[in-house]
Amino acid sequence: MTINVSAIIDRAPVGAFQLKVTFLCALIALLDGLDIQAAALVIPKLREEWGLPPTAFGPVLSASLAGMALGNMVGGQLGDRFGRRRVLLWSFSLVGFSSIATGFAHNTESLIVLRLLTGLGIGGCLPNAIALTTEFIPAKRSGFFVTLMYSAIPLGGVVAGYVASPIIAAFGWQALFFAGGVIPLLLCVIIYFTLPESVRFMANAGSRERTIGAILERIDRNYTFAEGDTFEINETRHQGSLRELFTEGRAAVTILLWFALIFSMFAMYMLVSWLPTAFTQLGWEAHHALRSISYLWFGGIVGGLVAGWLIDRFGAYRVLVPGYALGGILTATIGLLDGHGAQIVILVGLTGAGVIGSALAITARAANLYPTAIRSTGVGWALGVGRVGAVISPVAGGYALAAQWPQEQLFAAAGIPALICAAWVFLLGVAHRRAERAALRTADHRPSLGTA
Repeated sequence: MTINVSAIIDRAPVGAFQLKVTFLCALIALLDGLDIQAAALVIPKLREEWGLPPTAFGPVLSASLAGMALGNMVGGQLGDRFGRRRVLLWSFSLVGFSSIATGFAHNTESLIVLRLLTGLGIGGCLPNAIALTTEFIPAKRSGFFVTLMYSAIPLGGVVAGYVASPIIAAFGWQALFFAGGVIPLLLCVIIYFTLPESVRFMANAGSRERTIGAILERIDRNYTFAEGDTFEINETRHQGSLRELFTEGRAAVTILLWFALIFSMFAMYMLVSWLPTAFTQLGWEAHHALRSISYLWFGGIVGGLVAGWLIDRFGAYRVLVPGYALGGILTATIGLLDGHGAQIVILVGLTGAGVIGSALAITARAANLYPTAIRSTGVGWALGVGRVGAVISPVAGGYALAAQWPQEQLFAAAGIPALICAAWVFLLGVAHRRAERAALRTADHRPSLGTA
């Protein structure tokens, strides 16, 4: 009998098996987020030990972002070709080994190479973790659970901020990278034995029927595998190439998604990179200015989870368009307030919910724009191209701060990218609905693929 894998997953409740997959992918994302933040946290100590100016470490941070962009694109395509689980293991192992090697770095040149490799590994992990989680969660619940998994990245940055200082003080900056390497390698062993390959990926490849059947039995207790069962996902077979992101009516969706993520990451990294500095220039004490990042990240995590929950109920575009618009307005509003009391703490948190929360939700939701065979490729290239905004925004923010713009102008300008992103997401919604209608018209003229 021919079994529709997608139908079984979508009708089953989210049980222990799917929660295990989500947890393991979230753990990978959390450790990736911790490693991303680690380089920035050790720079003050490295400046002291190596006697170098801050400008010497700019290429080190840029190398991580460049590696992540390349890893997103290459890792996504490899995931569609060889499987999400396999590429996750390769990529996460690279994170572990390169992080350990970073602890032995003795100059900025070696740091640049090693942070590039670490970024490459992190970049390879993310599209495959998103795709794997998406493909095990029912479509009606994927908004919340995939955003929950992806929110572990900023949570890792928050954790790094709390643990880095005592580790560096007690054992030296090298210990932060040794721990950030050994733990992922140990987790790779656990992943190897406990994390399954995507059943949708295996069904699309037309192989491993017994493995697929065993996994589906754990997802849906009403299903029992029988000899002769074959599996399908009711999707057109694809080759998993970059070109297919622009075929079958997907060109407009792909281009609009790329531009949306460019402006989304621009808006997010503008705040993450320069908010403490901006508040310091406005007369805040250093410890108050540094805490603003925590308020921003915590607001983003909560906002992302709320956005994911709302997306499952009202649809992605009805939530993300007002989310980005609100984030842009709140960013501009920060420039209208004085002091650093509870009022501005709440405002910064709400801004994080709008800007960062929407960024987490749209990244997690991007996986649903593409069929199984090109899902990792689609997410990987969207993340990779989107990082153009992440690279440009710190430079633009630095020029604005150096020009000593008035507070109102500075934050008003910082809010513009989120408003532009809201417009791009609205257009993305229009293009996506058109593509879905075209796909349905095409499906109506195809012969039946069988029943579950």
